[in-house]
Amino acid sequence: MRLLSLILVVFPLLCGAHPLLAQKTNPVERQVTNPLTDTPNINPISTEQNISQKPKRSSPIPEGGSGELVVYSEKQSVEGEEGKRVLTHEGNVDVRYGIYRLQADKVVINEETGRIEAQGNVIFDQGNDQRITGATAVWNYKTKLGHFADSTGFTNQTNDGTVIYFTADRVERISLDEILIINGKFTACEEAVPKWSFTAAEARIKVNEKVRLKRPSFRVKDIPIIPLPFASIPITPTDRSSGFLTPSVGYSAAKGLRISNAYFQTLGRSADVTGRFDIFTARGIGYGLDFRVRGNSRSYLNAGFYAVKDRIFGKPASPENPDQGGSAVFAEGVHYFPNGFTAAVDVRLTSSLAFRQVFLDGVQQIISPIELSQGSVNKSWGNYTLNILARSQVISIPNVRVNTKNLPSVSFEKRPSALSFLNGVYFSFKTNLEGVARRDEVDDLALYQEMTGGDPTITPALGQRLDAYPQFMIPIRTKYFNFTASGAVRVTYYSNSFNELRQVIGRDIIRKYGEFEFDVRPVAFAKNYYGKDSIFRFRHVIEPFLTYRYINGVDEFNRIIRFDQLDTIVDTNEIEYGVANRFYTRRYAEAVTAAAQARLAGDPADEKKPLSVQPYEIFTVIVRGKYFFDEEFGGALIPGRRNQLAPMTALSFYTFGGVPRKWSPLNIDATYRPQRTIFVNSRMDVGLNDDGLRAISATLGYDTPLVKIFQTFYYTRAVTLMPSLAQYANAAGKEPGTLRGSQWSPSVFLGDRRRGIFGGASMFFDFENSRATSRTPMVSSIFLAGFAFDCCAVTVQYNTFNVGARFENRITFGFRLNGIGSFGTEQFGQGFK
Repeated sequence: MRLLSLILVVFPLLCGAHPLLAQKTNPVERQVTNPLTDTPNINPISTEQNISQKPKRSSPIPEGGSGELVVYSEKQSVEGEEGKRVLTHEGNVDVRYGIYRLQADKVVINEETGRIEAQGNVIFDQGNDQRITGATAVWNYKTKLGHFADSTGFTNQTNDGTVIYFTADRVERISLDEILIINGKFTACEEAVPKWSFTAAEARIKVNEKVRLKRPSFRVKDIPIIPLPFASIPITPTDRSSGFLTPSVGYSAAKGLRISNAYFQTLGRSADVTGRFDIFTARGIGYGLDFRVRGNSRSYLNAGFYAVKDRIFGKPASPENPDQGGSAVFAEGVHYFPNGFTAAVDVRLTSSLAFRQVFLDGVQQIISPIELSQGSVNKSWGNYTLNILARSQVISIPNVRVNTKNLPSVSFEKRPSALSFLNGVYFSFKTNLEGVARRDEVDDLALYQEMTGGDPTITPALGQRLDAYPQFMIPIRTKYFNFTASGAVRVTYYSNSFNELRQVIGRDIIRKYGEFEFDVRPVAFAKNYYGKDSIFRFRHVIEPFLTYRYINGVDEFNRIIRFDQLDTIVDTNEIEYGVANRFYTRRYAEAVTAAAQARLAGDPADEKKPLSVQPYEIFTVIVRGKYFFDEEFGGALIPGRRNQLAPMTALSFYTFGGVPRKWSPLNIDATYRPQRTIFVNSRMDVGLNDDGLRAISATLGYDTPLVKIFQTFYYTRAVTLMPSLAQYANAAGKEPGTLRGSQWSPSVFLGDRRRGIFGGASMFFDFENSRATSRTPMVSSIFLAGFAFDCCAVTVQYNTFNVGARFENRITFGFRLNGIGSFGTEQFGQGFK
């Protein structure tokens, strides 16, 4: 943990910057720096944690060694009797005693007292971690104490490998583990006039702990910038040290001047806590707490809260200036018990959407319509799994917030395994015992009734849902085809149900259905393609598949209350079909560089080692679709309304259930990854009923040491129905449930944070919603520019927010002092990454 500890915060506004010290508090944590994933909200210019291996410190040697004083010199003289001699050494004198080494032009040693007086080019080393030089020195090799005049030196290496250098009028070793420095200057820069330094009238170095500065002054090119009453620089062998973070100062027109401070406290080797306090001069105060604990290398828990008391300062609360204060609570963790159980928790709770939008900083937490909190305990053994789950979820969509709870949910399942008494037959089952609840909070009741045909769903605080699902499976393998037939029954008990008016009543209902599925997988078709001179280029593999699925018995679907996807199962008679096209090249395990790969690719096949040749899937296209024999799913589909039914959502979560149809849209998923640094993926739904492209998303990632690019884009259409289905159109003349949307999130980072110029930008655009609100389509942005010197770095960052209740622009400045830490952009107490 690299902290600049401030015991008393004085002159914080003189910083003219945003100097919040970044935590590097636990080596177990690792930041994902490769943006080439399916996660759409990775920000390549977020604060980067240093995960490089720390410099190894040499093992300690006993201070006195063998107890023998060894001296080398060009000239020696001796005075006095044995045991009380005074020895004078001149010319390249080298005195060694255990881990200590003293070098000088002239040295006088008193054997009786152990006093050593050194003159001219004095160099004193204590192991490999500390050195003091000076014009003259007095040191006692028996007490290990002494002092040096006109000194320079360095302290122990800090955790990032940086050495802190110092100069002083006088350096005195006052105890075995403490050094006193008078009129000292401290820096990590090696120039005669350092880029940055701290000067202090008095400083004390506690070996392997910290450097304490009394009345320090922070200087840039020897020009005083910030005077402070006290400061402390850790030089501990561990990664974490308790102390105050430097105050953070920022400004925005919406919140005024923002002053933040935090205190970090270690709680032993595996836990710590960070408390935070914010002042918004135009709004109010904020406070938060982060707690972290590591049980072992795999188990961890992060928990905390952040709250704001709004409208204390500035304009009082009114309809024009609403009180948007609130609180956010978070917890995330996993623990692996010795008996095989695993516990996990992921909690994200905010008191209101307005608070989330105005006072939290991550764009994903601001715009996300889903707020999910859950905890679970599970254990797997053999073919069995036991899982206990508690979950609460809030989905906020226009005009309604759907709150669902599973408190608790106990599931027990058996994975498919062969039956000993029936050869070739496999058996599995799933059972669930759950307490469930749902509550819909509506803004406009009339609009809700028009969209759903009923009143908001409000169930008892705890209802029951019991489910049993046994299944038999028979795999059949032939030379050219693989078949799998499976049959199952499912029985689900609900303690509550809907009546004919879609009102929740206390009457139970039992859903019973049978299921049959027949899967056909022909052998894959493959062909190799060769270039000039019969050099292998790629292999094209075609994998077709077809599945027939029949479910019957869900007779009262409209009486079933929807809590989650389990309750969207309906009667269906369908065929799912598709084909996967895979393109493979070759990678050679023994070749690391691109040049070596190219050379091996051109070698004759008989000269290659077969075990070193590995297939590499460079491009994949999967096309899937469904044909429905029963396009109304046993009467469950209501034409002219948005229907989310399991046979549809299993193919695509972009709805196509507003009208009955035989052919589903085609779902196309294409992934291209020519090398480790490049990733491209596109997914789309293409309708077969004159509706064309319905939805598309595209993800691009490029990651090299100096260039990082990541972008996501998606577009959805409000579909115009073909004339024969126009009778089911909504008021806007479109297919019910389909909405137009267009969002784009590009990010780019250029340069090396450790040296030279670097910078980047991350933006989020919502083109469709900007039409209705007449706002700019850019919802949020981060622009960063900086320059890294050999011993420090400076950055400037500009943030914008333009979403919901928040319209804010903010500028912050940051800097990094090697060996001390990074100041500027990291937030504490919010718990959202």
